[in-house]
Amino acid sequence: MHRLRPRPLRPTPAETRDERGAVALEAALVFLFLFTILAGVVDLSMFFKTSYQLSSGARAGARTAASEPLASSYAGDAAAQVVSTLMGMEAARVQAIWVYNANSTTGDPVNAGCAADCVRFSVTSDAQGKITGVGTSTGTWSSRSACATGTPTIQSVGVRVQYRYDAPIQFAENTVITESSVMRFEEIPSTKTCST
Repeated sequence: MHRLRPRPLRPTPAETRDERGAVALEAALVFLFLFTILAGVVDLSMFFKTSYQLSSGARAGARTAASEPLASSYAGDAAAQVVSTLMGMEAARVQAIWVYNANSTTGDPVNAGCAADCVRFSVTSDAQGKITGVGTSTGTWSSRSACATGTPTIQSVGVRVQYRYDAPIQFAENTVITESSVMRFEEIPSTKTCST
């Protein structure tokens, strides 16, 4: 009669080597997968942070412009407010800042080339390329109204910021982020001069 030998509880050296190789391969694949997910999370977090900063700048600029509808410097003040929110960002990546008439009957003045009722601003930078202030402007928006009653009625001002995103890990490299905000000019009683 033939007796079956029980299998040893300890693996043989050849079996151990095979398992170690498989474990190393599995670990490498899992690490690569987890690293890709982590890199994506970091990149998306930075993208949303930048987007939020641009959105905050556009809202702050629109608030500033809306609060001074008849001031001659309203557009420059709005752009300066946007720039103060964007300090420290790369100036070369800011494509433009627009302050425009959101009630324009000709459609979106920004996409129409900022020809009428629209002012386009650039930004200035320091030696490191970081934003330091408002640069040159082109375009005009000379006639504004914030009349409480009658004609013309209260207009709305829009502020748009466009920025080419610099991704730290390259997932969203050179994606253009556009943020806009629109607010009505603060109402001026009809007993005062309420339009320019």
